[in-house]
Amino acid sequence: MPAKTIAERIRLPLRGNILDRIDLTLTPYLLEPMEYIGDSEVEWIGVFAPTQSGKSVLLQVAVADCIDQDPGPLFYLLPDETSGKKQIKEKIIAMIDKSEFLTQHKTDRKFDISQKEIALDNMTITTGWAGSLGRMSSTPYKRVVLDEVRLMKLAVGEESNAIKFAGDRLTTYLDMGIGQGYMVSSPSVEGDLLHQQLSVPGTLVQYWHVPCPDCGEYQELDFFKNVEYDKKTKKVSCICRFCGGEFKDDDKKRSWNTRGVYAPKDAKINLDGTLVEAVEKCKRMFFHWSSMESPFRDFKRIWNEYLQTKDKLQDYKNFIQCWLAQFWIDDISKTSAIKMSERQGPYELKEVPDDVRVLFAGIDTQDSGFFVVVRGFGSGRRSWLVDEFYIECDIHTTDFTDFVRLWDRDLFSRVYTTRDNKKWKIARTAIDTGGHRTTELYKAACNFSSLVLIKGRDTQNSTYMYNKDLNLYLVRTCEYLDETEERSQSDLFSLPNNVESAYKNQFCNIRRQLKVNRTNGEKTIKWVKIGQCDYRFADVHTFILLDLPSSRGIVRSELDKTDFLWNPIADEKKEAELRVQFRDSSTGGQYEIGGFDW
Repeated sequence: MPAKTIAERIRLPLRGNILDRIDLTLTPYLLEPMEYIGDSEVEWIGVFAPTQSGKSVLLQVAVADCIDQDPGPLFYLLPDETSGKKQIKEKIIAMIDKSEFLTQHKTDRKFDISQKEIALDNMTITTGWAGSLGRMSSTPYKRVVLDEVRLMKLAVGEESNAIKFAGDRLTTYLDMGIGQGYMVSSPSVEGDLLHQQLSVPGTLVQYWHVPCPDCGEYQELDFFKNVEYDKKTKKVSCICRFCGGEFKDDDKKRSWNTRGVYAPKDAKINLDGTLVEAVEKCKRMFFHWSSMESPFRDFKRIWNEYLQTKDKLQDYKNFIQCWLAQFWIDDISKTSAIKMSERQGPYELKEVPDDVRVLFAGIDTQDSGFFVVVRGFGSGRRSWLVDEFYIECDIHTTDFTDFVRLWDRDLFSRVYTTRDNKKWKIARTAIDTGGHRTTELYKAACNFSSLVLIKGRDTQNSTYMYNKDLNLYLVRTCEYLDETEERSQSDLFSLPNNVESAYKNQFCNIRRQLKVNRTNGEKTIKWVKIGQCDYRFADVHTFILLDLPSSRGIVRSELDKTDFLWNPIADEKKEAELRVQFRDSSTGGQYEIGGFDW
């Protein structure tokens, strides 16, 4: 019988469990991994998922299936002896004691964890601890179970790692085509034992995708892309990235979770749930879901956990790993939200400090709208964050006229002031054109002479290249990530005293990570996102404008000149004054002086 039927027959003690049985309508993401239990073509089944989301159920079903349908020696490996004994007692022994179809295989021999085995009338379950490989016998095993792999070390002393060691115990049965291994865990850090398993040849990694209740488009729910918070109503919502429809969780997420499917990351999925490009079963099948799909954590609870942890590095690390089920990136970046607070100076948002010589704006485009940063630059590499805000705009349902209207109203018409009431306007704006509906963005951009189109391309050798046909600059954004990282460590990089925490957090959510090639030892540094970082990229675009040709030359080299000042409002005023002077000195007042290019 299929493993799903085995799961339905299992009974559990209510102590430590919400229900006395496994309810797969609550956790439909367990169904496909269970389908491969006992499949001779699949040697390893793996799950990396959040804590308290039902992933250990897969191991319970695998053990029950082995006892009931396919008895043979089973090896159950846990990270350490103390927590391991507790896990075996609560998850395995309790399951056997409460499930009638399993209880019938008990013998007169009392279960004794100290003896490191559970003896049944048809098989034996041997327990082991990853911290002591010496306790792992050389006995071949038909099935091997590894729980919480993230807590297992890359190596134990001079021995191999626990997964390799346990896998070796499977070899005999794998050669016979009847062995199988299982591993489940929440993620830890990139490069750890679990993370390495995802890149082993012959491994297929699939992610849980769910359909929007409104438009039916399948997507992998992403906390930083799907969750929205309404400050006025205090409502936390999970929004479809395609149509803006809402994923509701008042029915424990059943309404849309039950129609979920597994697919490789970024795979295209038809509205009927089939993959545009089908994938074939592999020897190693790994599955992922996050708390976004877990019925045991609603969206508001996930949002509250984020708010409580986002400013505390270790707590935030736990949120990324155990709630979002993502691997943490050990990086060499020095930025943090706390350190960013040290850059806050004696001025407020929308105020232009006295020493500013030009205002540039950067726009990062997302499906839900535009993240905007306005930064002032002065001499001596000094810069000031003047403004940061978000323009709501559903990219999928708007056309270029909507873009023009929103940009004109919310950005190009903005006027900033100094403390002595001197008015400023933005001189130039850079917008990224990656993502969806680029044709509409290009069309809208033609309406603004001061708007520059940018597209990141870090693979090119030069800092920027210009595409005349598209009026588009291709830029190595990694160079400007490096520059903003370096500048943010200095007092020359200033923030307003009332800057939003969202800006500080997003600035730090892309990190420099040191990568080591395990074959040749070569070290490289790469930028890797660990969360939402739209404001950071918007800010990067303001720095890119320092190097692009303009009517005022290359601004980076002009800023230190004592007579350099680029303020469109001042230029407009000067032009108006010249026009008046010309009319006064002319005979008919029929001629005008051309406007300034800004």
